[in-house]
Amino acid sequence: MPASFIDDYHAHPWHQVIFPLTGLLQSNIGNKCAIVPHNAMLYIPANTIHKSVAVTDTQFLAMYLNPNKMVEYGAEPKSCVVTPFIRELLLLLFEKQMVQPSESNIAHLLMVLRDQIAVASSYDIPLLTPSDPRLMAIFTQLKQQPDLSFALKEWARIVGASERTLTRLCVKEFDQSFSLWRQSLRLVLSLQLLSTNRSIQDIALELGYGSDSAYIFAFKKLFNQTPSKYRSESLSYGLKMHHLLR
Repeated sequence: MPASFIDDYHAHPWHQVIFPLTGLLQSNIGNKCAIVPHNAMLYIPANTIHKSVAVTDTQFLAMYLNPNKMVEYGAEPKSCVVTPFIRELLLLLFEKQMVQPSESNIAHLLMVLRDQIAVASSYDIPLLTPSDPRLMAIFTQLKQQPDLSFALKEWARIVGASERTLTRLCVKEFDQSFSLWRQSLRLVLSLQLLSTNRSIQDIALELGYGSDSAYIFAFKKLFNQTPSKYRSESLSYGLKMHHLLR
């Protein structure tokens, strides 16, 4: 999916597991939203109406699970952390579907996947993409120039709204302040930059942070790991998946 591509509301007759290779995906499921980066996956139950939006250029794999066969999965959608074990399990299932293993073999692996999804930590990254056109104008500009340091007063003048209106809209759409929403956006955008060879310091400066330590602190608070650890794990994962797809 290219950046800003929208796969509008639809449903699948089978359960779906989505896990990305590159980029960032936002899924809207009912009144819930989930951002799915490299170290997360999203489980969507069968016949659940959902919409997907590519925040950046995104490549992902989708696994479909028959709800009427082998294993009974949960009825609620879930965005969760992909542990190294879950990652290897997903890779194994994806590889095995190409060689047509026995049903009993697949059934046991799918039971393990079901149990792992059930016990995995939920991954609640704040919603990024707004619906209000004034916030969307800010969102589009910050995606292109995340280091912009305009104060709320300046943004209000640019988009033709009062500071009070923008503050109210951020609380309504994201349940957080404008500054926290902007920081979340910068941090999520940095996931894409971490797939390059650029230094942590360069990435921090491009995002508008005064130092790499400030960026590392904010990143760890949101993602529960350092940028360096995320980079090493996601790159290793990406290399495995690209090798598997060849």
